Amino acid sequence: MNNRLLEATTLFMTQLEVVQGELSALMAEKRTAMTQIQGHDLARISADESVLITRLQKLLRERNRILEFAQERNLPSQSLLHLVKAIGQETRDELIARIEQAQHTAAQLRHESWVHWIISHRSFNHYTELIDLIAHCGQPSPTYHEGDDQSHTGGALLDASI
Repeated sequence: MNNRLLEATTLFMTQLEVVQGELSALMAEKRTAMTQIQGHDLARISADESVLITRLQKLLRERNRILEFAQERNLPSQSLLHLVKAIGQETRDELIARIEQAQHTAAQLRHESWVHWIISHRSFNHYTELIDLIAHCGQPSPTYHEGDDQSHTGGALLDASI
């Protein structure tokens, strides 16, 4: 029984490490594409990201099955780390190190995801401000300053006569 759980956990960790490695490489590629404004690459990366997310969701279901199996046998089932510490014996140290590394990699991936969100959010804000300036001929939007004279035409960004 314990051997079966250890084998399943070892296989799970191997698969997780592969997916996390692929996702780390993809995130680095995505950051480069975002900072260098490579839209064609971003579309491809987004598709690859969806595939990896599907694989991660499948792994999450597998992790839950392992923990449910452990719980049915009255073994620690709070996390894989708790389970391995209870039944690991000779492979305990190696599996614990792999689980801790996977946790560290997951934290790095979350951080990189936040960086991507910040880059895209700031880009969107700058884009919105630029569109607003163009739409209002280089003048502040009327919603910002009531009573401004809106009879101006042209703007510093688009008016070549200035």
